[in-house]
Amino acid sequence: MRIALVLLSATALSLAASIARADDQPFLTMDATDIEPEHAFELEQNFGWNTGMGHRAFSEFEGETEIEYGWSDKLQLAMSTSYAWAYEHDHTAPASPSESGSEWGGTEGEAVYRAMNVYFDPIGLGFLANGGVSPNSRGMEALLILQKNFINDRLRVVINTGGEFGSEKDGTWSDVSALTFNAGAAYNITWEWSAGIEFNVEHDFDGLLLNGKGVPVATSYYVGPNIQYIAHPWVATLGVQFQLPWANDPTHSGSVDRGYLAEAERARIGFRITRDLY
Repeated sequence: MRIALVLLSATALSLAASIARADDQPFLTMDATDIEPEHAFELEQNFGWNTGMGHRAFSEFEGETEIEYGWSDKLQLAMSTSYAWAYEHDHTAPASPSESGSEWGGTEGEAVYRAMNVYFDPIGLGFLANGGVSPNSRGMEALLILQKNFINDRLRVVINTGGEFGSEKDGTWSDVSALTFNAGAAYNITWEWSAGIEFNVEHDFDGLLLNGKGVPVATSYYVGPNIQYIAHPWVATLGVQFQLPWANDPTHSGSVDRGYLAEAERARIGFRITRDLY
């Protein structure tokens, strides 16, 4: 009887640990293969501050509100809306007035399918599809998600790679595409605290890659640390990233300044807070 009780307790603890980490997302710019448990909801609020551009003062404050739902133990669905306010003043023309304004980022729908569970299979494997529409853009994103855990699941290594395809409005509508590669690692220091690092690469194209008309333009690189605190049902994550001086743009002359992409922020700070609703 004592052996049976011990085995039952161990099974319960293992199940509880699996549930506790089922929706664990230790990154701000990436997705792990962990998803919401079946029929569970999560409310997510993201805040961002992007700052610094070549030869100008620039600040942009972003927000995104998202609700996630675990349709099954393999499929997660989500809906979100975003909004932003930006300020810009060109340093090369001091007499020109500064510009500021707000913009609604529209709505997005997302689905994540987990084909392999990292806690039971050799690796974690997932597929993400995202579609969004706003007054000035519309597009889709597809990602392959890979995850491998080490040191009794305390160290998580994740890769996201895929593409974005859509249209943007700048006076007139034009097609755009992007190829992305993101990699990160996060380590659980304690049950509550984890720390990690994220690396992002985005290669932009004018035109659609899907029809073979994409023209390579800007490529940017970012890297930075993050830290996460878990106090269920709440989770808070804070991170900062800096643009690396490796940018290139073979199409537009003068768009790269000392290795930095002039039209991309030099630094970005993100903060996310989530609450489980189950």
